Amino acid sequence: MYIGLAMNQKTYQLPLTFEQILNLVLQLPVQEQEQLIQEIKKKFTKNKDEDLLSILDRIGRNAQAKGLTEETLEELLANES
Repeated sequence: MYIGLAMNQKTYQLPLTFEQILNLVLQLPVQEQEQLIQEIKKKFTKNKDEDLLSILDRIGRNAQAKGLTEETLEELLANES
């Protein structure tokens, strides 16, 4: 899937990288950038009391729900070294 934006007529292939998203945000008017920042802050302050182990447990559950098995994880980690 591709997304084209009228701002600069550049076409991006989805999924976007963090850098591409940041560049797009920087092209927004300042007021819209501020609104986006406030929405992000709201989202992250909801979970500020969540400790690291809870976050890691949630990540693990999400990965398993998407089909990641211990064997697949071991293979991925072995390929990284």
